[in-house]
Amino acid sequence: MPPKYDVGATPQAFVPCVALAELPPGSQRSVVCGVLRVLVCHTGEGVFAVRDLCPHALQPLAGGEIVGGLIRCPKHGALFALATGEPENSVTNERLTTFRIRLRHGQIEIATEAGP
Repeated sequence: MPPKYDVGATPQAFVPCVALAELPPGSQRSVVCGVLRVLVCHTGEGVFAVRDLCPHALQPLAGGEIVGGLIRCPKHGALFALATGEPENSVTNERLTTFRIRLRHGQIEIATEAGP
């Protein structure tokens, strides 16, 4: 599933978080956007933004291994799809919060509301 780049939302709905040039492919960065800590991941599939909090272990996801569009919780191994937040193994059935993003003037901007 492609990343959720949003072109129709109003500019007020998005918060600049990090410059795309500062997030090379294969990297991730935990940033504060608004009042939430968000993990921005640049994978071979695109750029994704998820809440930097495993919904099962309530631990940060930053530093978790990213493989094939999935992130592994470094605490207990739960796998989540970065594009949808869906759990991908039997460790949990809780969904990871995802955020819509857009690229604007070289900045990755994140929607202030969680995605579907």
